[in-house]
Amino acid sequence: MNKHTPAPWFFNDNTRYWKTNPYSITVSKPGVHGTTIANIPNRRSVPDDEKRANALLIAHAPELLGCVISMLRWYSNRLDGHNISPIQNQPPEIQRAMIVFKKITGENYV
Repeated sequence: MNKHTPAPWFFNDNTRYWKTNPYSITVSKPGVHGTTIANIPNRRSVPDDEKRANALLIAHAPELLGCVISMLRWYSNRLDGHNISPIQNQPPEIQRAMIVFKKITGENYV
């Protein structure tokens, strides 16, 4: 399921050093200082605070996925071992979590 680079991902504010990519997301890898996962390019059409917010959201994506999985596990355990009903029979919050899970992993949460 988790085919992405494992957490932790790090947010980097490069505004003092790089004009083209003011924000980046990196991970630590053996033998190197850091490997870039994503760069947030400097575009005039996107305000600076929005670029920063986008970078922070990307940097914490693995943690958000972990929260979605934890919430779905909690919900399914709450059913005392009974099978989870089809998505259309779920409360809206659980439906959204199941949809996000499928978008990220390509798998249904059942």
